Amino acid sequence: MLKLAIPLIIIFIIAGALSFSLAFTYYPKKNVNVNVDGICYEILGPAYRDYKELEAERELRVLVHEYNAIEEPNSVIPIVYTGTRDQAQEFVSMYNVKVTDNQEIGGEMYYTNDYIGKTIIKGEISKTNLLKVIADLSSPKRVLNENVLYHLGIQNNTFLSSDEREKISSDSTSFMLEGIQKILENRKDSIRQAECRSQIQV
Repeated sequence: MLKLAIPLIIIFIIAGALSFSLAFTYYPKKNVNVNVDGICYEILGPAYRDYKELEAERELRVLVHEYNAIEEPNSVIPIVYTGTRDQAQEFVSMYNVKVTDNQEIGGEMYYTNDYIGKTIIKGEISKTNLLKVIADLSSPKRVLNENVLYHLGIQNNTFLSSDEREKISSDSTSFMLEGIQKILENRKDSIRQAECRSQIQV
């Protein structure tokens, strides 16, 4: 089995899919609230950029973990991909995805006729092509563009046991907590204490 030299730090399983997002939506947030040990902080500016990079690193490592959990070289992996219509078409073409379901949300802007919706596809990808996805996303040439929605998830499958899923949740929490604590220490000028309302709890 191919092994990748990337640490296997893992994310929460949410609604049966491992969420892999490397950017924001069309209307990007510029801040996030986090709850660390009962104290809430608003992360802004440079600290927010660090936070998004931390999320991207976590999610890429999740994908690597998923890849390494699949021992059969000819495996076919169920995925969900969300993006613009063009991005979805490009993703399907580039990685030879077999589409099993296609849904479009949103539509054209009234004044410009620009399409502002997003496309959600479910499909199947080979292990070989999943490795290509990982290689492309690991490339130093990859640029995170906050105006581009790029979201890939691996659906529930038989490759992970319940014990492995529990480890995913635990390791993801530890990874994010450690990373957020470093951001709080190093980016004090762009962090402020906030009310504990809607926030990410770690």
